[in-house]
Amino acid sequence: MNIRLLTVAAVIFLVCMASGCVTDSDDTGNNTSIDDNGTATSDVEEQTGTTDSSDVAIGTMTAVSRSFSENDSQSTVYAIVGDFIIVELEENPTTGYSWNITYSEGLKLEEDEFLEASTNVSLVGAGGSHMWIFQVTDTGEQSLSAIYVRPWEEITGTEDSYELTINVIPESELISDTGTVIYNDLEGGFYGIIGTDDAKYDPINLPEDFSINGTEVRFTAYPRDDMMSFHMWGQIVELRTISPIL
Repeated sequence: MNIRLLTVAAVIFLVCMASGCVTDSDDTGNNTSIDDNGTATSDVEEQTGTTDSSDVAIGTMTAVSRSFSENDSQSTVYAIVGDFIIVELEENPTTGYSWNITYSEGLKLEEDEFLEASTNVSLVGAGGSHMWIFQVTDTGEQSLSAIYVRPWEEITGTEDSYELTINVIPESELISDTGTVIYNDLEGGFYGIIGTDDAKYDPINLPEDFSINGTEVRFTAYPRDDMMSFHMWGQIVELRTISPIL
């Protein structure tokens, strides 16, 4: 099994056990979280758990982990307290360069590790990547930034840099519902979710596997009141987790 995945999984599991963020769930379906490309990911080593239980009490939502790379620089993402943010950036210490990372007080550094490249590990001077695992510990806007520098050189402002903003909302603001995926033949066609009491949700990241008319689902989502949609149908949401109701 991939050693990198085992490392990430072990760290997150131990932190979860220590902080009590792992909870039991009565849902026996195939649990799925949404990654940053809007695709569904079943429970794997990098995730400690991805779904909530029905009528879950505030403060017991299972933590999820999200991974980010160089391609996600300047992005803004959503989370709740207890979640994990994994950042992995390419690095080659043999050149003298390394990432100098800083982060806000609402993020707790749990792991800081250089990972050798899985190939060419015996090649002198071969690089790899630097991985940090943070646990979200406070609400509000959190951030992390890094610059790629040689420690003995002055910072000029032209260095490679990385920035990530994390909007941490209170767990009470999460939408937790069950519903049915429906196809709307409007504005070129799109899929939405009809939830409890005929609530309409317009997800910006519904996975392709769930884009099937009539699919019954359980989901949690972040309300995206900061966004506008040309669909003009339902509340815009960003799915946090989704699973089929079997």
